[in-house]
Amino acid sequence: MIRSYLKTTLRAIQRSPLSSFINIFGLATALGVAIMVYAFIDLDLSIDQFHENKKEIYLATSYLNRNGEVGHHGIVPAPYAAILQNDFPQISQVVRVERRSGILKSGPNVFNQSFSFVDPEFLELFTFPLAYGQKEALETPNQIILSHNAAVKYFGEENALGKSMTFDFEGRKFSFEVAGVAQEFPRRSSLNFEVLVNFGQLEVIDPDYSLSDWSRFLDAVYIRTSDPQSVAQVERSVQQHIKTQNAVQKDWPATAFSFVPWTDLFVQAEDMSSVMTGEGDSVARIVLSVIGAFVLVLAVFNYINIAIVSATKRLKEIGVRKVMGGTRKALVFQFLVENIVLTLLALVFGFILAITLLIPGFDRLFDVGLDFHTNQPELWIFLLVLVVSTGLLSGAYPALYISRFNAVNIFRGSLKFGGKNILTKIFLTFQYILALIAVVGGILFTQNTAFQKDRDWGYDQSRVISAFVGDATQVKQLTNALQQNPRVESVSASMGHLNRSTSNKIVQVIDQKYDIPCLIVDHNYLETLGLKLLEGRNFDAQRENDYQNVLVNQKMARLLNPEKALGESFRIDSLTYRVAGVLEDFHQWSFYDPIKPMIIMLAKEEQYRYFSMKVNEGSLTSAYEDLEKTWAELFPDKPFDGYYQASSLDWYFRNIEGHSRLMQYVATICILLSCLGLYGLVSLNVASRVREFSIRKALGARLKNLVYVINKQFAVFLIIALILGIPISYYLLTMLFDSVYAVHVPITWLPFSLALAVVILMVALTISSQVRKVMTTSPTEGLRSE
Repeated sequence: MIRSYLKTTLRAIQRSPLSSFINIFGLATALGVAIMVYAFIDLDLSIDQFHENKKEIYLATSYLNRNGEVGHHGIVPAPYAAILQNDFPQISQVVRVERRSGILKSGPNVFNQSFSFVDPEFLELFTFPLAYGQKEALETPNQIILSHNAAVKYFGEENALGKSMTFDFEGRKFSFEVAGVAQEFPRRSSLNFEVLVNFGQLEVIDPDYSLSDWSRFLDAVYIRTSDPQSVAQVERSVQQHIKTQNAVQKDWPATAFSFVPWTDLFVQAEDMSSVMTGEGDSVARIVLSVIGAFVLVLAVFNYINIAIVSATKRLKEIGVRKVMGGTRKALVFQFLVENIVLTLLALVFGFILAITLLIPGFDRLFDVGLDFHTNQPELWIFLLVLVVSTGLLSGAYPALYISRFNAVNIFRGSLKFGGKNILTKIFLTFQYILALIAVVGGILFTQNTAFQKDRDWGYDQSRVISAFVGDATQVKQLTNALQQNPRVESVSASMGHLNRSTSNKIVQVIDQKYDIPCLIVDHNYLETLGLKLLEGRNFDAQRENDYQNVLVNQKMARLLNPEKALGESFRIDSLTYRVAGVLEDFHQWSFYDPIKPMIIMLAKEEQYRYFSMKVNEGSLTSAYEDLEKTWAELFPDKPFDGYYQASSLDWYFRNIEGHSRLMQYVATICILLSCLGLYGLVSLNVASRVREFSIRKALGARLKNLVYVINKQFAVFLIIALILGIPISYYLLTMLFDSVYAVHVPITWLPFSLALAVVILMVALTISSQVRKVMTTSPTEGLRSE
């Protein structure tokens, strides 16, 4: 029986190549997009899941109160790790991780480098196999283990084992021997390292660091236990230490200690702060899932419409099967089998489309390391569910609808259906609603990219060159050397820097406390960065008491006093500060983040870490080369860390450009599928009315009459789709933009007007091809064919 159905399916494809192509192409595209979405979600949910002990690892975390807001943090007090190790025998391993940055040098190769100070059990807890050396090397204080990338960076293809390296930490130098090199990290790893060092060396390199100080936090503490039930017991017991921490840590009092399973950490990290690993992207998962569902629904609606209308060519087959004793149940089963076979064919093409075009294309847009592994059992389960559900969804209604035909009516020729079927028009209406939403989205995302690229950052980033120096004395040297350069208009030094680093201060206004970002800069910073002073004055280098004065942005000014903030006072710790000037609001970070209240304080020379300079118009490149040359002369052993300020948001603009292109592709796919479905419906409709059109032409019907006759039954549903689609798309896209971007293009009537024009034009072009066919067919030929 199945073999018979397969033969019937192949014959149906041969008899109706156009409708079969539309169905297979539509389903293949939709399934390809679904596979791409699966690949992304699988990537997002499988990050860091390759570690052999993943089910036994937990991250110790804290709930910390900052200005009345409790947040979940991946840091814990420094003495906390020793308590976990000593007081809880059910915990088999405790591993501390603390990161520091400095300069690492080997021969002529010198780079700014991140060091991870870890307990020796780190490589037992986590699965990072070594290409060379032994993991026990971490037990030796003066030995280090390099990542694969770090080894290549310093030594190329040469074996790094036994090589000596010098670590410069704030002017103090320490020698280490390379005792191991890790294999390349899996792409699905967010917990990485460059250089591993024995944790005990931390107090040698940083003598001020104390592991008994409850006011200090460790970057991460991981525990291992083979009994997950014991974690809840440990969690209850450690709450007694909250008072100890809060007695010395006033700015970050704890409300609770907890543990997050390693298997859940990447997903939960999205709602946490101070987590060393990466974090999932729930918005991206939701948006891509919605896109996949959009395209799949379009393809399913296409199939239903085409299947119902194209059944006119199979009326005699259905009638014969019924006369020969075929039951409705058998016919339903036959059409469902045919549809699942067709869906399987579509899956093959969709699979090829996904792995050759969609997945590589998506990764080129966002560079997330998207890949595809066919050896996952979950993948094949997903594909099976996808094929069966798509086959049943797209085939159930046509099978039930077609199987109810009466054999007597079929052979009498009195059966009329397809062109008048209301459900096909409803499906077509939904298709164009979805297509309109996609087109509006594509236009809006394109507008948003242009809008944000042209948006004022609130300061003049175009002529500013910046550098992280790290040492106050060296910042001063660089400032003195370059302020004489004729290409340089002004130079500045600061502790933090826009788009790179800010610190936070607890600001007390009367009896209310606020957690406020703070920039600590010299008196030239405003001039160099082009920050706009609205009222008051800038810092004055000649005033020694200016350290008690601050500048604030407009948001902070409104927080202090909506009427007039100039001259207002507030407290930070035990000191009182006065507002000397108000600045126009500016973007501290990317446009993902809203502009927040901010204070700017005057830095002391020993606080300098960053150097900035504004250059003359047209001399940006040459001034950058001057900076490199001066740096090399002053600091021959220090790696250059300069950059154009305008490039500090390049990563952000690459992201939003990817968003724009993705939505353009989605809009193209949706409109293409919708037009293919409409083309199929119109083609079959015209084919079933050849005699009618021939008679009309013989009686003198002109082009406008035929256009009206062909279009009238589709026009109403298209108008309904446009009327419904505009408010739906406005609501959905406004919600999406507000959730993704703190600042985005204003949503006006323009994208909706353009989308209307695009949809109407595509519909007109689709139908006009069939109008042309009717007009060029002779009435004699039409009547003869009937």
